[in-house]
Amino acid sequence: MYEVFVNENRLVLQSHACNRHEKTKEISSKKALRSLVSVLFEKPKKNTTYLQFDKPQDPLELFKECYKEVIAAGGVVRNKKHQVLFIYRNNKWDLPKGKIEKSETLEQAAIREVCEETGLPEVALGPQSAITYHLFKRKGEVRLKTTFWYEMRSDYKGPLHPQVDEGITEVVWLSDSEQRVALRHSYKNIVGLFNGQD
Repeated sequence: MYEVFVNENRLVLQSHACNRHEKTKEISSKKALRSLVSVLFEKPKKNTTYLQFDKPQDPLELFKECYKEVIAAGGVVRNKKHQVLFIYRNNKWDLPKGKIEKSETLEQAAIREVCEETGLPEVALGPQSAITYHLFKRKGEVRLKTTFWYEMRSDYKGPLHPQVDEGITEVVWLSDSEQRVALRHSYKNIVGLFNGQD
């Protein structure tokens, strides 16, 4: 089972062998999938839809056949106080991440993006902790962003510098209670990194 987000709508991708959920929609063609996604881009609601594909392949691979995939990497950065480093962009609290560049590994991309977007001089890389998927539009074309998340640590206590040319206006360390408030104004896939999906 995989989860792909379209705005705040959650798509749960299931193989044809899974038990049907009451909200399950059967997908029999690429055209049907594209049509459903097109509607979801217009819906601001926070719905969950279960998609069941009528083919035996991995449902995520079938999904990728419909949309160009963009690979990204980012970090959940913690300090000695167990605070987490958040960025504020497009009126949402988010975590630093970005597209990998040619010849970069996922780990290298994650470190570079975190440092570029936050102004941290360096971070200590930990294990990969999660993978998230969401659809976005660029120049009218729908694309699938696959983001690989890594645990990171930093003891840096100096000033932080948001990457303004990327639309980031704030970079702050947030405590547990502050994170809970920020996550009310974040993306569902980011919330899931902290709380798991409902």
